[in-house]
Amino acid sequence: MRILPVTLGFRGRLVATMVVLVVLVSLAIGALFMAYLFEEERTRALTQLDIGERLTEEVMARRTNLELSRLSVVVQDFGFLSAIASGDRATMESALNNHSQRVDAAFAVLMNQDRQVLASNLAGALPELNNAMFESAIHQGYGRQWLALDGQGFELLLVPVQAPGLRAWMLAGFALGSQTAGVIARLSDTTVLFRARSGDRGDYQAFATSPGVNEAQQESLVQTVSGERYMDNPHYFTRVVPLSGRDNHLQALLLISRDASLQRYYQRAGEVAMLVLGILVAAALLALYLARSLGRPVLQLADYARAVGGDTPAEPPPVQGSGEIRQLNQAFTDMVRRLREREEQIRYTATHDDITGLGNRNALVQFTRSLFQEHRHCSVVGLRLDELSEINDSLGLELGDRVLVGMAKRLREAFTDAQLLARTGGDEFLALLPPMSSGQLEQRALAAAAQLRKPLLLDSTPFSLRISVVTLELPEDAANANEFRRRLNLTFEKASDHPDTVMRYQPGEDESHLRELQLIADLHAAITGDGLIMHYQPKLDLATGQLVQVEALVRWRHPDLGQISPEEFIFLAERSGQIHDLTAHILTLVARDARQWQSQGLDLGVAINLSALDLAWRGLTEHIAHCFRTDEGDVGHLTLEVTEGAVMEDPENAMVVLNELRSLGALISVDDFGTGYSSLSQLRRLPVRELKIDKSFVLNLTDEPQDQLIVKSTIDMAHGLGLKVVAEGIESLDTWALLQSWHCDLGQGFALSRPVPAADLPRVAGELAARRPKLMKHSTETLS
Repeated sequence: MRILPVTLGFRGRLVATMVVLVVLVSLAIGALFMAYLFEEERTRALTQLDIGERLTEEVMARRTNLELSRLSVVVQDFGFLSAIASGDRATMESALNNHSQRVDAAFAVLMNQDRQVLASNLAGALPELNNAMFESAIHQGYGRQWLALDGQGFELLLVPVQAPGLRAWMLAGFALGSQTAGVIARLSDTTVLFRARSGDRGDYQAFATSPGVNEAQQESLVQTVSGERYMDNPHYFTRVVPLSGRDNHLQALLLISRDASLQRYYQRAGEVAMLVLGILVAAALLALYLARSLGRPVLQLADYARAVGGDTPAEPPPVQGSGEIRQLNQAFTDMVRRLREREEQIRYTATHDDITGLGNRNALVQFTRSLFQEHRHCSVVGLRLDELSEINDSLGLELGDRVLVGMAKRLREAFTDAQLLARTGGDEFLALLPPMSSGQLEQRALAAAAQLRKPLLLDSTPFSLRISVVTLELPEDAANANEFRRRLNLTFEKASDHPDTVMRYQPGEDESHLRELQLIADLHAAITGDGLIMHYQPKLDLATGQLVQVEALVRWRHPDLGQISPEEFIFLAERSGQIHDLTAHILTLVARDARQWQSQGLDLGVAINLSALDLAWRGLTEHIAHCFRTDEGDVGHLTLEVTEGAVMEDPENAMVVLNELRSLGALISVDDFGTGYSSLSQLRRLPVRELKIDKSFVLNLTDEPQDQLIVKSTIDMAHGLGLKVVAEGIESLDTWALLQSWHCDLGQGFALSRPVPAADLPRVAGELAARRPKLMKHSTETLS
């Protein structure tokens, strides 16, 4: 026989829910109440222990006062003083025994002024007495010390014995016993246990208790670490009262029975449990009544709520019930109406620009996604306001928004047949039109651009707008949304350089962009994984033909794309923020190669090119010092080449960085001199020691009189300023001879040597040394 699962209806769930809620609330309140009661009983017990602790201290103080009063009578007794004055030990011991019994002392010791025992009834040796006890007896008339002796606790009282011609000390020991424990127990309504410890690390032993503690409980109570204020014991609330001061050898334990203290707590717990049970029964009956009276209209409203999310509009049910139920029905109806209005508003906001009312990026994504999925065609006209940011910055965002609204109005007028008009960026608008030929699309774009470029009248002020216009065909020019966005942006960038024409996307234009992205991504791996290598081009002294310096040139052979031009990947490093890492890596490689050459006996200077962005790197000087200040290499052999543009772009900041590098010992050289826009007065202020004439003036030097005039005057000017001159791009020995005749300092070029790897430089240096006579002879013959 198959048993069907039992399911609860609305009324059953209502009853169950109410009962469960009442159970949870009742249990929570009951648990909280019981916890409060438990804490109250525990607090009451601890308060009683606090009172007991104060009573213990008071009883001990009164006991001490009583013992002192008895001792004062003894030390003033004439017979006792006569016995001490006799000097006879037997007489003194007899008197000491008699009087110690009179004062209930466990033992007594009589000492002379030098603390030597005159008489004693102590069975063992005299315990060690501290000096503080004697000092207290001198100043206060008595000294007090607690002592644990043979597992028994004693209170030692030291009083002076004084008479004419007689000074001595009497020490009396009073045992702590069950009588004292019983007195404290009766006064504080606690159980009292005295315990003592032998030595600094011995275990405690109980030596006296008040009635109520058996031997097993005594054993568990005495095994605790000294110094604890409370003890964790399952049978008692406890308080530890130290009697012997810091050494803690004697303690009094005040005990309150947990069972007796918590008995009232358990009684109240039962009463609370009965109260909770009664509440549960009442809650169940109330839930049944409410379920019967509210079940039907609530079920009707529940069906209505479930129908709200359907495609067919739900009708409010004819609810029969009280005014509250009718109000709930009306609230449901109003809620459904507002939800539908809000849903429409959200849908509109999600797909429309809040300023212009045109479609936004989400609308474009949805449209293009369906277009690509359904393989439909459309033509795209893109427009970008090239000066919107300037308008916002100079005239304010409010006016910029009004410009956008005016543009949107003109777009609607220009593209009445558009399938979608969208503002997809701050200054970017798109019109997706029905498919048309390239000629028709260009004509539509030109006509729209002419209309949009007309002055826009705002507050009686005309604003002329500069607009870039691009066109694409979908899906011919892009197969998916990502390609569409990327190629649209690339076409906009290209159009920004040609604002008066309509720029059409040309297939293959984004390949260079993808190549740049790949190179940027792979450059980091090349830097960290030693994918870059250094080549060095020799620089010769033009006067002697001797190799004195090399220029460091970085090379990168990409595993997939082959040899990459330094100009290309250095430019990408600057764009991607990797230029500092690249420069640091190059400096490290050059320093390593320089140390290797020096170990081979080749002492050469090294010139390194710095990017304009390197002059803003605050860690540049520190890194150069770290790389080149070693035993084998020195910063003085280093020349740092910077272009005119890098120096003059921010002269003040360049001055600071270049001065730091100069103070480090490096030589500063201006690279590509003559191609920039440097100021001679500014150049004179900078710590520059060398000018490097750009190769464009040197390549055809023998054939171009104008180049000769520029180069010669530059050399004369530099020498007049105290600067050295380097000529790069020496392609022939005639150029070498001409530069030598003008007293140019250094030269480099293919006619002298091409860049070579670091390992080949010693060999090339030897070859150049062998060529020196030929070079000098050629110069002499040419000039003659």
